[in-house]
Amino acid sequence: MLDDKERRILADLERQLTAGDPGFAARMGGTESPRPFPTITVLLVLLFLAFPFVMLLSGWFGMVIALDVFALAVAGVLISRRRRSR
Repeated sequence: MLDDKERRILADLERQLTAGDPGFAARMGGTESPRPFPTITVLLVLLFLAFPFVMLLSGWFGMVIALDVFALAVAGVLISRRRRSR
């Protein structure tokens, strides 16, 4: 157990840390929001699973279009997460 002097020192350190870097203090304090759904991972798995079917049905041109669509979807997810975090 901590004595009163050590508790005051610890409380002072916590106040200084919170004032100096509130984001770090929030992450360490457990007040951060839960992790988002792994949307990008799901999109990449879907892309991996869709590639054989796209290649079979529409060839290389379809593959390029599928890659573009998935790249836009990933970019959209990243942009929306960045806007939300500001």
